Amino acid sequence: MKKPVVITLLIVLTLLSPVLYLVYSFTMNGPIPNEEFEQNLPDIVSNLEYQIEGKGDETLVLIHGYPDSLEMWDKQVEYLKDYYTVVRFTLPGFELNDNGARPHYDMQQIRTIIDHFIEGLGKGKVTVLAHDWGAVFAFKYLEKNDLVDRVVLFDIGSFGKEERPKINVKYTFALAVAWTLPESLGEKLTRYTAADILHIEDVDPHKTIDDLRADPRMTYPYWHLWKSVLSKNLPKSLEVEEYGTPFLFIYGEDKKVWFHADSWVEKVKSMKKGQVESVPGGHWFMHSQPEVANQKVHRWLQSN
Repeated sequence: MKKPVVITLLIVLTLLSPVLYLVYSFTMNGPIPNEEFEQNLPDIVSNLEYQIEGKGDETLVLIHGYPDSLEMWDKQVEYLKDYYTVVRFTLPGFELNDNGARPHYDMQQIRTIIDHFIEGLGKGKVTVLAHDWGAVFAFKYLEKNDLVDRVVLFDIGSFGKEERPKINVKYTFALAVAWTLPESLGEKLTRYTAADILHIEDVDPHKTIDDLRADPRMTYPYWHLWKSVLSKNLPKSLEVEEYGTPFLFIYGEDKKVWFHADSWVEKVKSMKKGQVESVPGGHWFMHSQPEVANQKVHRWLQSN
């Protein structure tokens, strides 16, 4: 092979190497096989970090999102435990203490883990309060089911049939890529995503980059989301007409990056499928406005 041709091929391969790496990662890295997952499910659930506080007759289950853990609900639990039994747990891989393992569960497997955790409480039907990815996982409970009789969604709604904003596409893809990278590079990409792609102050004016955990082991939901998108295997979204569980959607008013469409809110209201409330604050309004958020949630629970 002539030298110019070799040089050209080397240049092409060098330019394509990041693309080839991503293609390899998205095609070869998969979740734990379902048979193995089912065998390990009891151990997976029993190893979840969780806390139970309060002794109320009604049970609330709190599900966090990215990049948080069960501790994010401290201000809600302090208030709600006087009225309810409050259960919160940490999603696999989101623990504050890193054990070095990266979770290999896809979105359906995480939903199954949550289902079995709730069943294992032995409390009958519960109410789910969920934020961020927790709300994504909890969205299926809006359809009439045997586990959850009420849902409170914090700042994550639906875009319905509307196109997702470009910023949402960009940051979710960047975090998906972060999961495939070596730890140090993945951490740099998560910080870059928060600071320079998402602009964290546009998501919540009360947060800074230092408030977030730049840990790529927590970005696996984004990786599985994009794998489903690219393989055209994304599960069908629940339509508003299919909602059968009473729910409250509560969102922060003071942000530039949104996680729901106004058209979805209007449809929910017009079809009387749920209640919608807004509060001052950004994506983590339950931290900056805990009293307002807690009281709105409590009042809704008392009347539904």
